[in-house]
Amino acid sequence: MRRKRIGLLIPSPNVVAEPELGRRLPDNVSLHTARMYWTRGGEAEMLDRYLPDALRDLASLHPDVVIFACTTAGALRGNASEQALIRSIEEATGAPAISVLAESIAALRRIGARHVGVLTPYPEEDNHHIAAALGEAGVDVVAIDGLRLPGVASPELTADDLIPFGRHVLTGKRFDAVFIACTNLFTIDALPAFEAAFGAPVVSTLAAAREAALRALAQPAAPDTVALSS
Repeated sequence: MRRKRIGLLIPSPNVVAEPELGRRLPDNVSLHTARMYWTRGGEAEMLDRYLPDALRDLASLHPDVVIFACTTAGALRGNASEQALIRSIEEATGAPAISVLAESIAALRRIGARHVGVLTPYPEEDNHHIAAALGEAGVDVVAIDGLRLPGVASPELTADDLIPFGRHVLTGKRFDAVFIACTNLFTIDALPAFEAAFGAPVVSTLAAAREAALRALAQPAAPDTVALSS
């Protein structure tokens, strides 16, 4: 029996999602990446111009589940648009698809978080979209701030960078959980350190996506019957 395959869609500058997810998968699961070219046109151009080619390439390996791993692109046009995006990925690849933002919101719901502090590496405009997506889903964002790094090309930030920043943002705020948003941040191993530092449960986009993908793979593997479009 072949290994089950996770297809990963990431912005082209992302250097974290592959190693962060790849080393934390069971032996019978493999990770395969397609990159969506990211330019100064930002997430909108990435979705409209470069996602179709990435989907074509990813479909050719017949994935069993696909992770759309760009938080800001998921938030860009609202939650209904993100759901439509997920459906379009499923149609193109023949596999169930998950979006890191939608799965993060689902993870916050599972732990009963209603009031959430949000930490990102993003500038204000991206944070606005993420806060709007959370609010639309019924999550009260008590604080959100980012390191204001341009676009998705953030450096390989770790807990040593994020914990002092998070303490600054969250001081004096009342929250049930903390959401760390971005697939270009190393977070999974550091979740216990984040939770100890912030005194609350912490959800990160990559951790939520990993758990969702593994749940999806508990189902039978997809057959190699995807029809490729020209």
